[in-house]
Amino acid sequence: MYIEFDDFGKEFPVEAGEANFAAGPFASDRERVEAVVALVEAGFERQILMSNDHCFKHMLHRYGGRGYDHLLRNVVPALREAGLSTETIGRSLIGNPAAWLDPQG
Repeated sequence: MYIEFDDFGKEFPVEAGEANFAAGPFASDRERVEAVVALVEAGFERQILMSNDHCFKHMLHRYGGRGYDHLLRNVVPALREAGLSTETIGRSLIGNPAAWLDPQG
Protein backbone atom coordinates (compact mmCIF):
# COMPACT_ATOMS: atom_id res chain seq x y z
CA MET A 1 0.00 0.00 0.00
CA TYR A 2 1.26 3.47 -0.88
CA ILE A 3 0.35 7.05 -0.13
CA GLU A 4 0.91 9.54 -2.92
CA PHE A 5 1.35 13.30 -2.59
CA ASP A 6 0.62 14.74 -6.04
CA ASP A 7 -0.38 18.32 -5.39
CA PHE A 8 2.96 19.92 -4.58
CA GLY A 9 2.87 23.39 -6.11
CA LYS A 10 -0.91 23.57 -6.09
CA GLU A 11 -1.25 26.47 -3.67
CA PHE A 12 -4.00 28.85 -4.63
CA PRO A 13 -7.09 30.12 -2.89
CA VAL A 14 -10.47 28.60 -3.62
CA GLU A 15 -13.58 30.50 -2.64
CA ALA A 16 -15.80 28.77 -0.09
CA GLY A 17 -18.68 27.03 -1.81
CA GLU A 18 -17.06 27.17 -5.24
CA ALA A 19 -18.21 24.03 -7.03
CA ASN A 20 -15.67 22.69 -9.50
CA PHE A 21 -13.25 19.79 -9.74
CA ALA A 22 -10.45 21.78 -8.11
CA ALA A 23 -12.40 22.94 -5.08
CA GLY A 24 -10.12 23.17 -2.08
CA PRO A 25 -9.03 23.90 0.40
CA PHE A 26 -5.54 22.89 -0.66
CA ALA A 27 -2.76 22.17 1.79
CA SER A 28 0.34 24.30 1.42
CA ASP A 29 3.63 22.78 0.32
CA ARG A 30 4.90 23.37 3.86
CA GLU A 31 2.00 21.32 5.24
CA ARG A 32 2.68 18.59 2.70
CA VAL A 33 6.37 18.51 3.67
CA GLU A 34 5.38 18.26 7.34
CA ALA A 35 3.03 15.36 6.52
CA VAL A 36 5.76 13.52 4.58
CA VAL A 37 8.22 13.97 7.45
CA ALA A 38 5.63 12.72 9.97
CA LEU A 39 4.94 9.64 7.83
CA VAL A 40 8.66 8.88 7.50
CA GLU A 41 9.06 9.24 11.27
CA ALA A 42 6.09 6.88 11.75
CA GLY A 43 7.86 4.20 9.68
CA PHE A 44 6.15 4.61 6.31
CA GLU A 45 9.24 5.62 4.31
CA ARG A 46 8.80 2.76 1.83
CA GLN A 47 5.18 3.66 1.07
CA ILE A 48 5.52 7.35 0.12
CA LEU A 49 5.29 8.58 -3.48
CA MET A 50 5.61 12.25 -4.49
CA SER A 51 4.87 14.23 -7.64
CA ASN A 52 3.36 17.48 -8.76
CA ASP A 53 0.11 17.59 -10.71
CA HIS A 54 -0.04 20.27 -13.37
CA CYS A 55 -3.67 20.48 -14.34
CA PHE A 56 -3.78 24.24 -15.03
CA LYS A 57 -1.66 26.17 -17.48
CA HIS A 58 -1.06 28.89 -14.89
CA MET A 59 1.06 26.34 -13.01
CA LEU A 60 3.63 26.31 -15.85
CA HIS A 61 6.66 28.63 -15.88
CA ARG A 62 5.43 30.20 -19.10
CA TYR A 63 2.32 31.48 -17.34
CA GLY A 64 3.99 32.52 -14.08
CA GLY A 65 3.74 29.21 -12.22
CA ARG A 66 6.34 27.09 -10.48
CA GLY A 67 6.68 24.66 -13.38
CA TYR A 68 7.34 20.95 -13.73
CA ASP A 69 10.65 21.28 -11.90
CA HIS A 70 9.04 22.62 -8.70
CA LEU A 71 9.34 19.32 -6.89
CA LEU A 72 13.08 19.06 -7.54
CA ARG A 73 13.96 22.75 -7.23
CA ASN A 74 11.85 23.68 -4.22
CA VAL A 75 10.30 20.71 -2.45
CA VAL A 76 13.43 18.55 -2.24
CA PRO A 77 15.40 21.34 -0.50
CA ALA A 78 12.44 21.86 1.88
CA LEU A 79 12.45 18.14 2.70
CA ARG A 80 16.20 18.31 3.37
CA GLU A 81 15.71 21.36 5.62
CA ALA A 82 13.02 19.40 7.48
CA GLY A 83 15.61 16.71 8.24
CA LEU A 84 15.03 14.01 5.63
CA SER A 85 18.11 12.37 4.17
CA THR A 86 18.97 12.31 0.48
CA GLU A 87 18.44 8.54 0.60
CA THR A 88 14.92 8.90 2.02
CA ILE A 89 13.98 11.58 -0.50
CA GLY A 90 15.38 9.50 -3.36
CA ARG A 91 13.39 6.50 -2.20
CA SER A 92 10.16 8.55 -2.34
CA LEU A 93 10.93 9.98 -5.78
CA ILE A 94 12.61 6.99 -7.47
CA GLY A 95 12.77 3.79 -5.45
CA ASN A 96 9.18 3.59 -4.25
CA PRO A 97 7.64 4.43 -7.65
CA ALA A 98 9.90 1.82 -9.29
CA ALA A 99 8.79 -0.78 -6.75
CA TRP A 100 5.13 0.13 -7.28
CA LEU A 101 5.48 -0.17 -11.05
CA ASP A 102 7.38 -3.48 -10.90
CA PRO A 103 5.00 -6.20 -12.13
CA GLN A 104 7.00 -8.77 -10.18
CA GLY A 105 6.84 -6.70 -6.98
